[in-house]
Amino acid sequence: MDLNIEVIGISRDLPPSQAKFKETVKAQNIFLSDVDAKVITAYGALNSENRIARRYYFLINEQGTLIWKNTTGQLIPVEKLLADLSAVSKAN
Repeated sequence: MDLNIEVIGISRDLPPSQAKFKETVKAQNIFLSDVDAKVITAYGALNSENRIARRYYFLINEQGTLIWKNTTGQLIPVEKLLADLSAVSKAN
C-alpha cells in the first residue's frame, strides 16, 4: 500500500542519540533534531514539566494543512498507524 506519506520523527535529542535510537528500533523513517524545541512547542507536544517531547502523531498534507492527529501520547503500532492514515487519506 503506497500512501505517499513520509514519516518524520522529531525530538530534542541530538543527532547521534537519534541515530542510535533509530538503529536500536530498526526505524526506517527520518529523525530530525529540535534541540531548542521550536517545532515541538509549535505543535503543542512539549511536556512543560520535564521539557521532553510527547509522543504525538500529525498528518500534514502537501499543502501544509493538518488533516489528522493523535495526541494520546501512546505508541501506535505501525499496522494501526498505517490503517488510520489510509482511512484519512481516502477521506481527503
